Amino acid sequence: MAEAWMPGAERLDGGAVRTPPGIGAPRAVWTVTESDPGAWSAREEARRMVDEERTAHLVWNPLTGEVVQTLAATRRSRVALGSTHQYGLHLDHGHEGRVCLVVAAIASREAPFTDGPMLGLAPILAWTDSWGVARTWHAGPPGREGVKAGEAARQWARGGHFGHDQVPGSCAKGPGRLDTARLLATGPPVEGASRAPRTRPEPRRSATT
Repeated sequence: MAEAWMPGAERLDGGAVRTPPGIGAPRAVWTVTESDPGAWSAREEARRMVDEERTAHLVWNPLTGEVVQTLAATRRSRVALGSTHQYGLHLDHGHEGRVCLVVAAIASREAPFTDGPMLGLAPILAWTDSWGVARTWHAGPPGREGVKAGEAARQWARGGHFGHDQVPGSCAKGPGRLDTARLLATGPPVEGASRAPRTRPEPRRSATT
């Protein structure tokens, strides 16, 4: 059974958050705090994000395994994910889906956290699994440039896991070139959740290309 609060995670009050009803496939969005996981704890970064009114569901230190939850799964994150206009209507894509869970990893886009130990990841994925977020990454590895708006919208509609920069209308630069296959392969998926295909990550470009 899905639990609004992730078992084993430390809790921190994220304050009152408006929660509009959402429909469509469940999603999880991965972002980064652009800070050093060796210098900042998950609790410190969670407190900073709450104070800045950028509350995520989970704040995770992939070096220590520390996880702090500031919002129940049934609430909507205050992180600006992305928005577009369609037929004269403003669409906030963070308000779409039965759930849209935001995981903020203490890391920078220049040093992808999937290159490190990713301690504490298995319980996070078990929790997103329990909310029906399929272990698929339809948009391919994040960090690509020039993705067309129509393509991004089609991928988003299918649900699953996404990088912050892959949300339609997003202005985010992170989370960087994650190894999505390694990320989603951690721990067995719960019954009914699909595992991401083993795809080769795109090669990183050097600073001179």
